[in-house]
Amino acid sequence: MMITLFQNRLAYLSLSLVLLVAAFPLISAGTVHGPESLWWLGLLALTCGGLIPPVQRLVWGPPKPPAASAPATDESTPVKGDRQ
Repeated sequence: MMITLFQNRLAYLSLSLVLLVAAFPLISAGTVHGPESLWWLGLLALTCGGLIPPVQRLVWGPPKPPAASAPATDESTPVKGDRQ
């Protein structure tokens, strides 16, 4: 399951964002009035959320660029049959 997650760019970036967003309220609640375990859980979420994108790039490499569908034409080069 983890391999499938890391091969889908949208999935692993979404998971990373959710972990990072959830980390700060957990750390805050654990620091101010909650049990200390909330602070550690928030720190773990922050660390995992921050490490997911770099680990993915190290293991699977950078994402592949989309395939070019058609060659782009430059407007400065004249097209055959174009009158100026």
